[in-house]
Amino acid sequence: MTFRPMPILSVLTLVSLGILILLGNWQYSRYSEKMANPTIFEEVEESGLIQVQIDAGSIAQAQQVYGFADSEPIWRRYVPGLDVLTGETVLVMVEATGGPQPVQAPVADFAGDLSFDGFVTQKSASLSSFGSNDDPENNIWYAFNPTRMAERLGVYGTPSIAEPVIMTVRNADNLTQTRQTLNPYAFSKPVDPLPPERHFGYALTWWGMALGLIGVYVALHRAQGRLKF
Repeated sequence: MTFRPMPILSVLTLVSLGILILLGNWQYSRYSEKMANPTIFEEVEESGLIQVQIDAGSIAQAQQVYGFADSEPIWRRYVPGLDVLTGETVLVMVEATGGPQPVQAPVADFAGDLSFDGFVTQKSASLSSFGSNDDPENNIWYAFNPTRMAERLGVYGTPSIAEPVIMTVRNADNLTQTRQTLNPYAFSKPVDPLPPERHFGYALTWWGMALGLIGVYVALHRAQGRLKF
């Protein structure tokens, strides 16, 4: 067998091959970690049915809180509701709108009974990491502040927060378009919503691309007469 490698192509191929293999190995390690410690899925399974009663008058005063979901900016909407099981007033996250700017008009009518799978938790005020000031007069918050948000809604004290596991996100440019996604603010720790099987699939993809690159490299050298058996 004779082999005369192309220097520049060989170097670029080796670098690319190393990157593809590293990416595949990293995805496989994430797959293994999640299979060994499926904490996020256990936490979802431990969520319970929440039933709240919402007053129609509170919808127009929904408190909008800036955040992120699926690596995109969103505005979460909180309104007061009566927890049917405990009789306590809670702030309920009813839905969100996408985009960097809040949508002032209410986008849905949630008056009446609302049931969803989620958590009722205590949350303390947080600091804004976005460099913007809150605007309580317009019900806009860059830092989550349940006490002050509740005051704007005529509720005093620090209420519990009812967070759905799955939330609705509306397209700010077309409010009739919605999508369902995992609510990262429902959980006590940062959420990685990808199931283990997705990581395994990504690992196979990266490794497959590495094999394909080797095939192209070999075929190109054979076509140029630089590889002969």
